[in-house]
Amino acid sequence: MVLNEIKAKNILSKSGLPGVDFAINPYVGCLHSCVYCYARFIKKFTKHKEPWGEFCDIRINAPELLKKEVGKIPSNSSIFISSVTDPYQPLEKKYQLTRKILEILAGYNFKVSILTKSNLVLRDLDILKKIKNLEVGLTITTLDEKIQKLIEPRASSPYSRLETLKVLKEARIKTYAFVGPILIGFTDLEKIFAALKNKVNYVFSDTLNTKGQNWAGLERVLRQFYPELLAKYFENYLNPKNYRNYVFNLKSQLKSLAVKYQIPVKIVF
Repeated sequence: MVLNEIKAKNILSKSGLPGVDFAINPYVGCLHSCVYCYARFIKKFTKHKEPWGEFCDIRINAPELLKKEVGKIPSNSSIFISSVTDPYQPLEKKYQLTRKILEILAGYNFKVSILTKSNLVLRDLDILKKIKNLEVGLTITTLDEKIQKLIEPRASSPYSRLETLKVLKEARIKTYAFVGPILIGFTDLEKIFAALKNKVNYVFSDTLNTKGQNWAGLERVLRQFYPELLAKYFENYLNPKNYRNYVFNLKSQLKSLAVKYQIPVKIVF
């Protein structure tokens, strides 16, 4: 594992995500090491040679940069933490960059959204309560802990994430679950929606991004541990014609579950 403390040139970056003006990424890379992670594309720009999940650059000057940059953006801006890393990955325990960033943002009226796979977010509950326009999301890809350890090896367990959402909701913080990527044989949507009842304000859902190494990482896990599922992935995700039908049925299922469990769902595929 390769860790580097670096000084970034800027910390607020314009976002191309729908409804998001700016993103903050305190780290470059992510030690959660999720096999399907789309963010591995950043290696093209960072020139890291290490496998995804085995390197991380720590932007040690992130809070100082934010103090300088935050006054230069519109007061009604929306800020997402984080778009290509997990702000509460294991290194955050030591460096506390995300906590320091939130302390700064608490003094403004920005719309702030956090997405993580870690229960470490609860460490900062005291600060989260001070941010006026905030939502916190936890990714739920599967409720099977055995599968989770294979595809998201260093992230918090799924039931720990559910408990985190419950605690946040009880603290009157707006919560959401990112249910995705939806993985055939791994993502039991019925069970997930049932488990999310009364824990989230809404669900945000997406399918698998099969571009480049995103698919390669998941394929390795499937071949080694679940070879019987490979044909379904090739049929539904990697066949353009079948993919359209698969997505149509998936959207219908998500909409039905949203009604059944009274949880609004935002579908982005």
